[in-house]
Amino acid sequence: MIKFIDANCRVGRGPVQREGAIEDTAALLSLMDDFHVAKALAHHAVAVYADPLLGNELLIKETRGSDRFLPQWAVLPRIWELFPTGAEWLAQMKENGVSSVRMFPAQYGHSLKRYAAGELLDALGECRVPVFIALDQLKDWDALYELCTDYPAVRFVLCSPGYRCLRSLVPILENCGNLFVETSNFMGHNALRDFCKYHGAQRLIFGSGIPEASLAAAASQLCLSEISDEEKQLIAAGNIERLLSEVRL
Repeated sequence: MIKFIDANCRVGRGPVQREGAIEDTAALLSLMDDFHVAKALAHHAVAVYADPLLGNELLIKETRGSDRFLPQWAVLPRIWELFPTGAEWLAQMKENGVSSVRMFPAQYGHSLKRYAAGELLDALGECRVPVFIALDQLKDWDALYELCTDYPAVRFVLCSPGYRCLRSLVPILENCGNLFVETSNFMGHNALRDFCKYHGAQRLIFGSGIPEASLAAAASQLCLSEISDEEKQLIAAGNIERLLSEVRL
């Protein structure tokens, strides 16, 4: 049986609550049980849509008491006294057991260029903290390439790349060894099989995209892919376990 770790999971209520959507951590844990998901990297809706600092605080509060949630904070570069420095972010993450982060440059209107985000991203890269970012938070594919090449020490995980992404994504993968791909919405024909053939299974990270997407669909896509059981287990849990084990806070 495949053991899953869901690396793309959101808790808390967003601005639009779909019918049947997961509403609390108890319901999410029940769903995880149904699909043999051992743990989930979770970020908070408030950190996405309103206030990163408040959302991070709520995430710790709402997931406290369950070792099945691996809290993932939203981080922004320092601006005056509004947001911490890179060193301060890392110290707070260590204190709260946070070992991965997300960035939302489009949502919060900040640059990822070195003049703006270099201090933060260099600090995250030095400690080998994985940085998750969704494609819709970047201007275009060129911006993803520039991000990976500007910060070669940072391990970036691209979330929700889309089903028609290969023509843009493959050249970046071939030139940027620090880029990993999360599997929710990576739904091209035989996409996982061909990715493993040309790039290996070690750069794929399983994620569901809950609550916008379906855990059942994400798990089925992986389980039914024409790849080996060893590759399936690497994608389902092994790769993210390896990345997190190498974090040095």
